Amino acid sequence: MPTVHEIIVSSSEVIEKTITDADADVVIHAKEDSHATVSVVFDPKSACAVSLHIIVDANARLTVLCMSTYAKASVDRQVAKSKKIAIKQTSKISDGGHLQLQNITLGSDVEQSIESNLKGANAKSDIDWIFYAHKKDHHALSARNVFEGREGGGEITMKGVAEGKAHVRCAGLIDIGAGGTGTDTYLTEDVLMLDETAKVDAVPSLEIKTNDVQASHSATVSKVTPEDLFYFASRGINQSNARQMYVQGFLSDLTKKIENSKIQKYVVDALEEKYVMRDA
Repeated sequence: MPTVHEIIVSSSEVIEKTITDADADVVIHAKEDSHATVSVVFDPKSACAVSLHIIVDANARLTVLCMSTYAKASVDRQVAKSKKIAIKQTSKISDGGHLQLQNITLGSDVEQSIESNLKGANAKSDIDWIFYAHKKDHHALSARNVFEGREGGGEITMKGVAEGKAHVRCAGLIDIGAGGTGTDTYLTEDVLMLDETAKVDAVPSLEIKTNDVQASHSATVSKVTPEDLFYFASRGINQSNARQMYVQGFLSDLTKKIENSKIQKYVVDALEEKYVMRDA
């Protein structure tokens, strides 16, 4: 049976929690008019299957940082290589509620999905997703904003790096139902491919069942060229350091949006550790 973790917030709070269970059900409930930030790090010692359910009551503002990590390279590389992670995230947002979801995915074999249901009027769901896949990593990631109430809003931004022989599939969907009149939303998928051997599938989608909405999407896969690396080499920066600088710069706009400086440093350090593991 999965271990159940329940986090209830009813005022202005900052909560940090690390989940080490291989199987876990996590519930985060932001009560009406509350304003909270919750950081959850999934760091089990074996394969991981997690369900994360988020409830945002009327006029509540909730920021949730969800990080799926791995054994540190300096501790146990074999565990890091073999770990499989499956995370299912769902949310329900009531009238005037705002969910800011910040995902960081760094595992080797990851299947992770988000479905954010905007049930109420003037509800908002913003999803920022950072991912990093290298060597033979496989990431299957999907994010979905479902607008059921009127005047909804929010953006999905999926941004990450693929290198080596990694395979990344990132699928984003904006789903506006018949009651979603007045919705204003956007979806972005942006992947940096460091090697020609990496495989990237960026799949943005729209499903619109009503009129008077503003909804659009974009998907970009960019590459580091030999000319780019030559530019760094001409300034005394070797190829390995140049690639690492590319990674840091490419992801910095999302890492800088993490308001908690302690958590921001933790995320940046974890990204650097992931890069170090590429040579392991």
